[in-house]
Amino acid sequence: MKKTLSIALLAGLAGNALAAGGQFSSLGVGAAELKKASGANYADIIPARVLDAAKARDGSRKLEFGFVSEAERNAYIAKAALWVPEDQLDTKALDFKKGPFSPLKYEPEELVNCKYVPNGEAYDGGKANGTTPKFKCQGENGKKFKVKYGEKNAEVITEVAATWILTGIGAYADSMYPVRLNCPDCPSDPFRSEADTGAWQNGQQIAIEDKLGERIEFKANSGIGFNEFYLMEDRVGAEALAAMVHFFGDTDNKAPNQAIACAKKNTVQDPATGAVKCLKPIVYIQDAGVTFGGRGLFHNSRMNFDGWAAESVWLDPAKCIMRLHTAQTSSLQGTDPSGRNMHQIGERARQMLVRRFSMLSREQLVDIFTAARASKRAPQHSAGEWADLLLSKVQQLRDPMGDGGNFTCPYDIVPANSAGR
Repeated sequence: MKKTLSIALLAGLAGNALAAGGQFSSLGVGAAELKKASGANYADIIPARVLDAAKARDGSRKLEFGFVSEAERNAYIAKAALWVPEDQLDTKALDFKKGPFSPLKYEPEELVNCKYVPNGEAYDGGKANGTTPKFKCQGENGKKFKVKYGEKNAEVITEVAATWILTGIGAYADSMYPVRLNCPDCPSDPFRSEADTGAWQNGQQIAIEDKLGERIEFKANSGIGFNEFYLMEDRVGAEALAAMVHFFGDTDNKAPNQAIACAKKNTVQDPATGAVKCLKPIVYIQDAGVTFGGRGLFHNSRMNFDGWAAESVWLDPAKCIMRLHTAQTSSLQGTDPSGRNMHQIGERARQMLVRRFSMLSREQLVDIFTAARASKRAPQHSAGEWADLLLSKVQQLRDPMGDGGNFTCPYDIVPANSAGR
């Protein structure tokens, strides 16, 4: 059986390469990787339609929250962690040529084998949400993962760059892996049509998204809006994370694109009631796809060098009010329910971000933009140019007035009703 599947796999690789008018080398698939792919034991992969009851019985069952009450969810928000403490960070030791995540599942440009999971099985309603091309695939270990794809899909680049930077400076983020995909039974464009199963261009560059934890929600896809951040006890951390959205130019910050979640290790079951509880809730930016761009008709553009370069970090630097082109769906508009200006940052949060960005070297930033494939985005700019552009924006954070003088934001922490003062 394995031999038959291996032959079929090779035939699929060859057929797709020739159909594209190129050789394997044009897809970046080397002989060694091709041999590895041909030896993949797909007979051991759990079929997409079959639940492996044995695995469910062996203790690997995942604890699930289901929906919690809105009051319980808000209590989690109040206590949520947003940043890894600085004394627990060792950013200089991170090797961004491979990736900042531990454990590291895939290295950049690794060839990953998987089997296609039909949309009807992968998603409620039978279709992936949003407008970004994506689908689910099942790896050789039987686990499913999300694939973001498309040569013209800038989010494949932006989410890798943004999540690697966030992870490097100690913000929580999903793991994004810039790899290549071998999927012999995938359609060529599964987000739009499943009619041509087996036509996937093997070796295509994609990004795999690995969730940090299970979302804690009171209704489907409720997420958390920045207009709810006033509930958090960590006021400095909340301001700093909102400031990162301004810094990246992330206009697509509606509530579903941020998560309050719980890592598997912190998810426990009350033996008395059977209720699932979270020992350490975290809040983080879960979808950073609309980043590193300039003003557009609706949302900002994605991975647009000139557009991002033209955007200042500050709208009113003297008052530490940050600039963000807000869209109708943005949760960062005007004031929150406490009357606080959501675009304003306090001195403690500003200094926190300056310190954390200073932990990343230029060399590490170059490695991040290289792994993210930033240089492939038209108009093309090198990873070094992207790193220098980001550092220029960090300098704007460091010196809001641009005069090299001593500067302090008007507020240590932005208070409620600040917009009316």
